[in-house]
Amino acid sequence: MTPTKTFGTFFLPGPTEVREEIMMAMVQPMIPHRGSEFEKLFERLQEGFRPIFKTDRPVYISSSSATGMMEAAIRCAPPGRILCLVNGAFSERFAHIASMCARDVDRYEVAWGQVHAIPQLDERLSMRKYTAITVVHSETSTGALNDVRAISDCAHRHGIVCLIDSVSGLGGAELRFDEWKLDYVLTGSQKALALPPGLSFAVASTSFIDQANGTQGRGVYFDLVELDAYARRNQTPSTPALTLLYAAEAQAKSIESEGLETRWARHKAMATRTQEWITKISDETGKKLGNIAPLGSQSPTVSTIRLPSDVPADAFTTAVAKRGIVVGTGYGKLKSSTFRIGHMGDHTMESLERCLAACSSVLRS
Repeated sequence: MTPTKTFGTFFLPGPTEVREEIMMAMVQPMIPHRGSEFEKLFERLQEGFRPIFKTDRPVYISSSSATGMMEAAIRCAPPGRILCLVNGAFSERFAHIASMCARDVDRYEVAWGQVHAIPQLDERLSMRKYTAITVVHSETSTGALNDVRAISDCAHRHGIVCLIDSVSGLGGAELRFDEWKLDYVLTGSQKALALPPGLSFAVASTSFIDQANGTQGRGVYFDLVELDAYARRNQTPSTPALTLLYAAEAQAKSIESEGLETRWARHKAMATRTQEWITKISDETGKKLGNIAPLGSQSPTVSTIRLPSDVPADAFTTAVAKRGIVVGTGYGKLKSSTFRIGHMGDHTMESLERCLAACSSVLRS
């Protein structure tokens, strides 16, 4: 992985910085998407992305944002009431999509920055009949990491499918689709995969697709049954964003070269370094900062950091930008009190140190 000359200035928690060689991969000729050349490309994408999901199942590739694959999950979920686990803005979006798809929805909400505890979830699932739950793996608005394996296991004990948003998780946080016996996982291209926006990816279990085949109202564009059938023929139901697929192929090769476990470890190390920095800069400056997610439940890909009350978030991020580094503002109700560092994608400890140095400079001044 060879960073470009300017790589390491962009630390938004999505869209993330994309290396020049990945951008250049998109400058390839148009080909018919109903021909053998495209099918060979799609087959290579399957070979590249199945290991990222840790699955032998087909990987669905949609020319849409990840929100599309969230709606697909809801439209193809079994009929009945859905319990949505909410701990931030994007888990709330999942719940909103379920409501707008005319599903009966209950919300199990915890404070932003917290995660969902299994005993309490088990109790909730015992109190009422549900057919599905939704959960966000890495909540991009808060940097909280839910234990989706344990949550999925809990759902399965109650005979319920578990729909997982891993938009800022997959490729940076450990996830093993087949080994953990997951039902459905979706992600987007512009987060830990370090690709341009515009693609979403998902994997569904055989049993989830089998039950979806009998579900009414699946729609057309995000019908997982059709996506599954086409993927098995190395095709997409609709015209794909071909240039983005070229970029995805190049990045999949890069991820394979690094090694997925090594990539997970790199992200975890960057998150650990960020937490160490929070403690150190707080002690040095007397300005109390804090990761709003508790230790043990912090995402390896994004940190949401609470600023002192006398440091406005907009002023802070503007001052950091003047030092050549772009960090994210807080999201939703955390916008004015936090900032976010997206230590994900192809960032390294070296590039993260430049980011933290710029943040330190602002806080010291």
